[in-house]
Amino acid sequence: MSQVTTLMTTDIDSLFLNDVIAGLSQQQKNLPCKYFYDDNGAALFEQITELDEYYVTRTELSILTKHSQAIAKLLPDNLSIIEPGCGSGKKIAYLLAHLVNVKSFVPFEISNEMLNYSLAHLSPLFPELAISPLLGDFTHSQMVKQLSRETQLDSQTNLVYFPGSTIGNFSPLKAIEIMKNFHRLCGINGYVLIGIDLLKDRQVLLDAYDDKQGATAAFNKNLLQRINAELNADFDLSQFNHQSRFNEKLSRIEMHLISNCDQTVIVNGESFSFSQGESIHTENSHKYALQAFTQLSAQAGLRLEQTWQDEQGYFALCLLRPI
Repeated sequence: MSQVTTLMTTDIDSLFLNDVIAGLSQQQKNLPCKYFYDDNGAALFEQITELDEYYVTRTELSILTKHSQAIAKLLPDNLSIIEPGCGSGKKIAYLLAHLVNVKSFVPFEISNEMLNYSLAHLSPLFPELAISPLLGDFTHSQMVKQLSRETQLDSQTNLVYFPGSTIGNFSPLKAIEIMKNFHRLCGINGYVLIGIDLLKDRQVLLDAYDDKQGATAAFNKNLLQRINAELNADFDLSQFNHQSRFNEKLSRIEMHLISNCDQTVIVNGESFSFSQGESIHTENSHKYALQAFTQLSAQAGLRLEQTWQDEQGYFALCLLRPI
């Protein structure tokens, strides 16, 4: 198995604690969704991707199955592929199967567990591929600048691959910052292939984030369990309920954890009070019209070259290049 390079300059546990304390100190309490993916969170998310209600993964995989050859024809040989937030590695496997002479693959993750998961999946499938896993946070611009300097990214042709609908987890301003990071990672001659979830019927969206089996609720509440286990906290998971909402004004699904009662929670010695009905905002998932996403990309210095969609218009894969 390839050796993991650590880009983090600060202890990951300290970042986690600082982010949790800062989020719970806000008037609208919040927790960063990037911390969903410990071992149990990763396993729960894999369950979610198999649910009937959760159309995102199977729809994107159907696009990849149908269009991988067309995508590959638009990309040069000897690419170096960088995948921020690599997850399980399932989707990159579809793409790698159709690309010729890929020079290297860099899974770039904040979660060591997800890096190991991805490596375990990909290494047997592509034994000749040079895989260089990188532990770091692609949302931190300083880390990306450091990576760009250290690896001389402009001396090679890079594809930044960002599947799923993860870009939708960020506010428009943060999404632009992250796509600027992708611009740095791909270099002046590179490419960005990114997945976006498109606007659709509201009930389809709400069902996808609040399934009948309760897997999404367990996934959401697992974040509290992780805080308990890693940050010396005492959340009572039975006193919080999962809720999904669609914010019409901002075109996004929001996930919340709702306090069932007035209560106080301790995190690493600090107290946080909750009133009955108060929420912790744990995730956003913005849904895009293609024109709006094109305008967003342009603000990051990227132009839309090509899109591939499913027949229902639920999801799109977008190929971007530096302007």
